[in-house]
Formats: sequence, structure tokens, C-alpha cells
Amino acid sequence: MSSNPQVRDCMRMKVVTADVSDAVFDVTAKMIESNVGCVVITQNDDIAGIVTKGDVIKNTILKQPQQYQGKERISSIMITPVVTISPDDSLEDAAKLMSDRHVSKLPVVDQESGLLVGIITSTDIIGIEPAYVAFLKDLISSSLGK
Repeated sequence: MSSNPQVRDCMRMKVVTADVSDAVFDVTAKMIESNVGCVVITQNDDIAGIVTKGDVIKNTILKQPQQYQGKERISSIMITPVVTISPDDSLEDAAKLMSDRHVSKLPVVDQESGLLVGIITSTDIIGIEPAYVAFLKDLISSSLGK
């Protein structure tokens, strides 16, 4: 690993995506089947939002458990705007961005093409560069406090 590792060094290139018109139930099933913590929501191949397992629980089942049927569109609960990062940015930049914006997952977008090329999570960063735990400490603390 270089002395200043970049996002490309630990991002995952396989990104699970869904369309804005997909049902919450279908996107949740895709998340579980793929064993991932989030799905990037797209519209016409552009990033439109992001949804985590926590978003699904918080915005559907916990809000109206008696009324929830899973037919709602994912666009109704996705987070926008999406905070993204370039594969050329440093892991330190990614950790700081996550902490500053209170997110734990960043879609990685190629700056030239504008295309989604990967995803990086706080867990990925901690796994490859434990020194950045300090940058993510506030994010972890705020997540546990919610």
C-alpha cells in the first residue's frame, strides 16, 4: 500500500443498483440477496439517490408498521443528494468526507465520464487503513446515538 492510499485502492467495483421506480420491497430483497448494506438508486444511468438497510427500516417499517406493504417506490425513501467521491481521492479525504457529511457509504464516480465505478464504506477504510479510525470516530458515535 502506498503512503497515501487512494479510494481506488480499497473501493469495491461491484455496486448493487436499482431504478428509482423499483418497489422498496424489491430493493430490500436485492440488498439481502447481495449481502450489501446499501443500494445506489439510478435514473437513466445517473445516480439519483442511495438507500441503506437503516433507511428502509427507519422510513417504512418503523414509521407505519401497520400500513407498510412494501409497494412504495424506493424513490420515496432514498437519500438525496448523494455524496460521492472520485477514485483518485485519498482515503483520508474519504474518511473526512464521511465524517463531515455523516455518511458511511460513498459511491465512487469517475470525474471524466461521470459514471459510477465503485463504492467505498467506512468499514472498507478501517479495514485497509486503521489509522483513519480517528476521522470516522464522530460518524460512528453519531450513528450509535440515533
